[in-house]
Amino acid sequence: MVYTDAHRFFLQILTARRLILAPEVKNTYEKCCARFNVPSDNLQEFIQEINQELEAMHLRIRKSVQEDTATDTQCFVIINLLSGEATRMASTLSQQELALFRCIIEKIVQSDDGQIPEMEAINIGTFLEPRMKTGDCEEVVERLVQEKWLLLHIQEERMLSLSALTASELQVYLEESYPESVHKCFFCKILTIKGHSCTKCSTAVHRKCGLKFWTHQNSQSPVCPDCGETWSHVEVNLPQKRQKLKS
Repeated sequence: MVYTDAHRFFLQILTARRLILAPEVKNTYEKCCARFNVPSDNLQEFIQEINQELEAMHLRIRKSVQEDTATDTQCFVIINLLSGEATRMASTLSQQELALFRCIIEKIVQSDDGQIPEMEAINIGTFLEPRMKTGDCEEVVERLVQEKWLLLHIQEERMLSLSALTASELQVYLEESYPESVHKCFFCKILTIKGHSCTKCSTAVHRKCGLKFWTHQNSQSPVCPDCGETWSHVEVNLPQKRQKLKS
């Protein structure tokens, strides 16, 4: 393994941004390699070389999925492998602020579609003991969005969901605390919060992973890839070879 300045520069960029979406990863990788005259022919090996250097610091670059409102996008995040619970992942927050964040996580994970209104998240703090002021709650939520722990969706109503960073760094915590609500995608094995689950078994898939799979299936009625139950979350139009997720 040869650890170069290109690796260090890529790591600096990812550390500063915390999360890089897949469409930007390749471009960032190629720019880092070009800057230091390093071959850019194997991104996977490049990331593995960085991860070997990070082992001693209990850090790791991990592939994840940013589950947005309209679609899912693969990304790379840098996580702390020692972070096994919510109270250890945001050292800049006070205990009361962390309590608010844990409550927000619970509301999001247990919601029907993996997101809650921003105002609902802010109001949670006013019911904590000791009670938080609304303005303080707003500042905490804004900070969590800026630091990419929460993802803000601007729709008819401002909605919050968990970012890929939170899903990756708190994977163990989420799986242990909410085993009925949090599952790994059947296809990519990455945690999904906003994906769909089989109505018969616990099989879950990211929306994009599911669409990719069922696009290539020669069946009018998609079925669960594990148990074979009809998959009601997807509509298939075979003549035009189009699929559309139900809202």
